[in-house]
Amino acid sequence: MVHRRVLAVAMTLFIAGCGSSAPPAATGPVSSTLPAGTYTSAAFQPPVTFTVPDGWELVTDSAGYLELRPAGSEVTGIYLFRDVVAASQDPACPTAAEPGIGSTSTDLVLWIRSLAGLTASTPAMVTVGGLRGTSLDIGIVPGWTASCPFANGLPTVALLVGETSGLRWVVAGDERLRLYILDLPGGGTVIVDVDAFDGTLMDPLLSAAAPIVKSLQFQAG
Repeated sequence: MVHRRVLAVAMTLFIAGCGSSAPPAATGPVSSTLPAGTYTSAAFQPPVTFTVPDGWELVTDSAGYLELRPAGSEVTGIYLFRDVVAASQDPACPTAAEPGIGSTSTDLVLWIRSLAGLTASTPAMVTVGGLRGTSLDIGIVPGWTASCPFANGLPTVALLVGETSGLRWVVAGDERLRLYILDLPGGGTVIVDVDAFDGTLMDPLLSAAAPIVKSLQFQAG
């Protein structure tokens, strides 16, 4: 199970080289502060190269999940997911897929935009790290009250799950996300999520994350 920490409230939601200093090989938590430089994932698939300035850390590097964040922050970061699917909309918020939803970028974007609890921007076609797909910004609709059983009443919308990894990603409270949903050659997706669990931090996060996202290069093929 990958665990997800949330934010400026007293609760927990479950989710979960090359260059100057390669991060250690890992299949789980890494918690390695990175000097400015260019690195390649040790475990994430497909391998991804990224460049960070001083002040960022690699928290997790596993085959299906990679987490980069400003050092010490638990409310902002860049999260990479491999082959996650649409989360069940059952009110119990199980770690299960929503039936009948495909897994391409087009399928996932159409489904996300259909969810009553989310606001979503107009999708934009993008290429990130050599992969083509779609980006969109999302957050919770003002006044939304539905809440997962483990969320202590905080408004939530179940978003993504990893059926084999146990990963569960839930949008909560005033959280804001920019998703890059990218198609892999031959099938499957990679999602790059620039995420501020405290939505007031999203604008500075987007500015800080933009050059990192631009630096991504996936070794797909």
